Amino acid sequence: MLVQGLLIGLLATICGGTFIEYLVWIIRNPIIEGALTGLILGDWMTGATIGATIQLIYMGQITVGGVSSFDKCYAGVIATAVTMLSHQTPEVGVTIAVTLGTIGLLASNALMTVNVAFVHMADRYIETGETKRLWIYNWLLPQLVSALFYGVPAFICVYFGADVFENLMSSLPTQVNNALNVVGSVLPALGIGMMFKAVYKKKFIAFAIIGFVLIAYLRLDIIACTLVGAAAAILYWSLGLDKLTEGENSNE
Repeated sequence: MLVQGLLIGLLATICGGTFIEYLVWIIRNPIIEGALTGLILGDWMTGATIGATIQLIYMGQITVGGVSSFDKCYAGVIATAVTMLSHQTPEVGVTIAVTLGTIGLLASNALMTVNVAFVHMADRYIETGETKRLWIYNWLLPQLVSALFYGVPAFICVYFGADVFENLMSSLPTQVNNALNVVGSVLPALGIGMMFKAVYKKKFIAFAIIGFVLIAYLRLDIIACTLVGAAAAILYWSLGLDKLTEGENSNE
């Protein structure tokens, strides 16, 4: 567990800070973070399932001015790890992610606040005419702060906290556990509703109905539904329906 805790801490450090700019924006999503966390813990599929369930909550979330409503690292990495190690369902993992994601905003704000000092230190260093060690202020010191605010909490949760949380969940009454599962099942629907509110267009409602039928009545899995959706998008584009509907909207 020590090695796994250190690896989870390293992953949290990378996802919490900006280790490599383009790489971070690829993996800093609960579904990817969950899969990587599951890979470290020996079951990437369970990790990806938990991460995907968490991802649904935040599909309609919009970051305004660089300020998010949750911390993706705490919600994606730490919540997935705690859920897996305490043997909880993805639905319970959602409620854990909401709580940790909100707490993680404290770490995110603290990280940005402390890193401001390094910018001024870099400015003073450049004024001396030197640039050789600029990477210390621009990269190394922010990574150390990220390790403090993200890596250390992740390690503590994995190495010490999983058993405590599992015992806590086991001691809860059945009604409370059922309530957590119900809430965890509703929150992804809320996230999808927020997404629809942001991207909804009347001309696409037919595709939403088709997707609902595929899932609710035909019981197709997510891969089959994805392929049907991709085929519909290709047909919509190749047949020129996008230009046709744009023309109709302009005439109106």
